[in-house]
Amino acid sequence: MSQKAKLVWNFSGPDAQKIAEHHLIHLKEFSVLENILFLETGTEKVTDLAYDAFIIVELKWANTLRTKLKPKQGYLVE
Repeated sequence: MSQKAKLVWNFSGPDAQKIAEHHLIHLKEFSVLENILFLETGTEKVTDLAYDAFIIVELKWANTLRTKLKPKQGYLVE
């Protein structure tokens, strides 16, 4: 099984959930245009005023996506 990376974008404020969900739409559009498979996508509630949008990809894509999409955080995941 190949290693995976989770790339995360953080949003805060009263509209954080809507912004994170909208950002995810653009991430999915990017994956189609660039022909990059996202293994998982989603949003996560951090607090009432903070949400994250995330993608999980094979590790081989992490550096390319980090350069092009500028996530705030990145993690290795199993």
